[in-house]
Amino acid sequence: MSESIAIPGVANRAMAAELDLIADLMGGTTAMRRAGQRWLPREAAESWTAWRARLNRTVLFNGFARTVQTLAGRPFQRPVTLVDCADEMARLATDIDRQGTTIGALAGHLLQALLTDGLVHILVDRPTRGGRPYFVVVRATQLIGARRDADGLSEIRIRELQTRPVGRFGEEQVPSIRRIDRTGWDVWQPVNATAGAAVGGEWRVVAEGRHDFGAVPLVTMNTAPTGFMKARPPLIDLAWLNLAHWQSSSDQRHILHVARVPILFARALQVADGQMEIGPNRLVSADDPAADLRFVEHSGAAIAAGRQDLVDLEDRMAVLGLDMLRHQPGDVTATARAIDAAQTHATLSAIVQVLRDGMGGALEIMANMMDLPDGSAGSLVMSQQSPVRDGGAAEADLLLRARLAGEISQSAFLGEIERRGILGAASIGGEMPTAP
Repeated sequence: MSESIAIPGVANRAMAAELDLIADLMGGTTAMRRAGQRWLPREAAESWTAWRARLNRTVLFNGFARTVQTLAGRPFQRPVTLVDCADEMARLATDIDRQGTTIGALAGHLLQALLTDGLVHILVDRPTRGGRPYFVVVRATQLIGARRDADGLSEIRIRELQTRPVGRFGEEQVPSIRRIDRTGWDVWQPVNATAGAAVGGEWRVVAEGRHDFGAVPLVTMNTAPTGFMKARPPLIDLAWLNLAHWQSSSDQRHILHVARVPILFARALQVADGQMEIGPNRLVSADDPAADLRFVEHSGAAIAAGRQDLVDLEDRMAVLGLDMLRHQPGDVTATARAIDAAQTHATLSAIVQVLRDGMGGALEIMANMMDLPDGSAGSLVMSQQSPVRDGGAAEADLLLRARLAGEISQSAFLGEIERRGILGAASIGGEMPTAP
């Protein structure tokens, strides 16, 4: 199995669980339902039919995706521009990936990937028979393997889906793995499209070639490194909180479904022929003094507790993105800086800087491929987003405590958070507007 081209490396396996959760949250209600028991376990003695009905009633409050969208939009209040560059580079910037994507639009995609995964790559590729170079975005889940030596990165393996024609009008997607080293590349596909997609299947080389880059043309952007090609997603705590909301929401929807259907309880009733007609304009009589007939309903206490739990989770999700916007003091000691570097938290400002540096490095590779003079790659100009100062963070903490204590309403809390510019209204909403 260790000889299979498809076997994931250590870094890919280490990040898989967290990235799977994030991908499903970004996919919304449909993806969370498709994940089934992984994110919504079946209770003991719960039948498959009952669990499936509960799953299909659950709707995702997508605080995670909304927060990512809001944070990703803050640095792009003005267009991203490439300045002080050669004319060739300026032309490439209008279609940086040969799919019509401008360099500004690609920067937005990359920032969203950094916010969700904490790690993203740019592969600078070029057609085999010559032509202009272009960017290929490689997500953290796609890079299944990488190796390095004393000279740096020596080999990478990228998982892709390639589309090929079937018949006159049909198409199908075939799993592929592209391997690139310092001197060449090859593309692998499964011998059997069904079995080969698995790690242990048999794969074969379907294309190969050489290149003269002299290195692996991959630029890695990492917000919080935890090892070689590994990172901790900056919003992973929010993701786990959103999962807790998903599971609590499922319980709440289920108890509402049960509580809305009262149970008819009868005791010591003698019914002729074993039948009783219940409804308006009907009389039920009994001779036994112990006879009883009534509806049994839920008291509602558990419903109220469940609703409050959902509201509390929504409040916490609403403000959890605040730390991404906080201003970090610049006057720190070397020891403190080393401690901060080891932490998994990264501010939005720092992430934008990682993005700018990474894209700049990829542009340099692109300029070198075209044999342009030094300095031809230019530099990226992005609008500076304003971090929330420590005072704003303290105010947000006070507002959150007041909300959890019930001293202010949820609408007032969210209004104050939005008014202070900490999080926009779009980051609060989701596919489920309010807790049931």
